[in-house]
Amino acid sequence: MPADLRGRFQALWTRAVGPVGIDEAWRALDAGYGGAARHYHDWRHVAALLDGHDAVRPHASFAGPVHDAIDLAIVFHDAIYDPARPDNEARSAALLRTCAGTAADPDLLSRSEAMIRATADHAPQADPAVRLMLDLDLAILGAPRPDYETYAAAIRREYAAVPDPVWRVGRALVLERFLARPHLYQTDLFRERFEAGARANLAAEAAALRAEPDGTGRGA
Repeated sequence: MPADLRGRFQALWTRAVGPVGIDEAWRALDAGYGGAARHYHDWRHVAALLDGHDAVRPHASFAGPVHDAIDLAIVFHDAIYDPARPDNEARSAALLRTCAGTAADPDLLSRSEAMIRATADHAPQADPAVRLMLDLDLAILGAPRPDYETYAAAIRREYAAVPDPVWRVGRALVLERFLARPHLYQTDLFRERFEAGARANLAAEAAALRAEPDGTGRGA
């Protein structure tokens, strides 16, 4: 686990929710992110998004979003991650609601839940805070090729139960659906920094997958 992540979570929870329920919420999160089957969607992923948020939040174009709501969404967005289920995002948002109870600011909590649910399909959003959250989640797609390949290999390990032929077709379809979008990123800053690299990474992985024998199924 990245250093002092728990301390950061405790400070965030105290600001956004209050002093009640910190330990219970942390245990619920660690049961997910600390699981042995997590190879990409683990505490390192959470830390990377928080660090990415820290790096861009001073930018003038992000002056409006509620940053504690974004951080809360980051911390909970993959708390529940079962590759065999299609409702992980809804369940992760529900976990946040359960852990926070009635203590959190209702508007902040609702915004965080909306951000978490939006990660299900990364569809275009009107809310600037949701757009930023989604772009942070997809920043890895525009990483340098070695980092991207490490990410892709970790995702494959999380789907180890899926046979290779099924994985290749399903994963390629997911990548190609992303490539068919007019834009991968919803904020100007992320589009400028990552769009070209992300498209190159996705296209290269999809081409490699399509070069292998065919199968049927889904990726992630």
